[in-house]
Amino acid sequence: MDNQPIIPTSSGPFSSAPSGSGRGPLFIALIVVLGLGTIIFGVLTVTFSNKAAATEKSTTQQKAAAAAAARDEQKSLDHIEFTKINETPYRAYNAPQQFGSFVINFPKNWSSSVREQNSGTQVSLALNPEFIRNSNGQDEITAIRVLFMTTPQSQYMAQYAGNIKNGKMKQAKTTVSGQPAYDVTGTFSGRKTIREVIVPVRDKVLVFSSESPQYAAEFNAVLSQAKIIP
Repeated sequence: MDNQPIIPTSSGPFSSAPSGSGRGPLFIALIVVLGLGTIIFGVLTVTFSNKAAATEKSTTQQKAAAAAAARDEQKSLDHIEFTKINETPYRAYNAPQQFGSFVINFPKNWSSSVREQNSGTQVSLALNPEFIRNSNGQDEITAIRVLFMTTPQSQYMAQYAGNIKNGKMKQAKTTVSGQPAYDVTGTFSGRKTIREVIVPVRDKVLVFSSESPQYAAEFNAVLSQAKIIP
């Protein structure tokens, strides 16, 4: 019994003996740190992801708003250009020979209405961008009217003499189709007219009337393109 060999015990790294309680708290702390790190990383990831999504959404909204504004602006420009294209070239009203054979050019997309008769106002031409409306037998405001009348120039102009003298109306000399004419502006009693250009044509008058300042440019264009046989 006394001669049995003594088997040494090993405390080395390959020992199968329990490691004891010395590394337990360190392992737990490591797990806790790793867990906290994972949670913090997740929170930061979600936060940055939300911020990135919000930034992307804001950028997308700004781009969409800018694109919508650009489309609206382009539509407006296209409408203006379309209107200009439609107003050019002009189409023409040719008066019959017995009514002076004058020619009035006006935007081709405008509405027009004409009355012709053998006495008094021989030609009454109404021109307007929209419908030419008549209420209770009276025409509503029309951009341009052209009247060919059997009244002599002196007689026609006499009706304005008083208002021209007291300053309610102004008269200036001008030309239409190379013919001397009178340009009258001011208050026309009982009428919607704001401007008239009166052209003597032999023993008659050709009268251009403007009823809307909105279409002053078109009125001038019609005057500049009129063709009158003296």
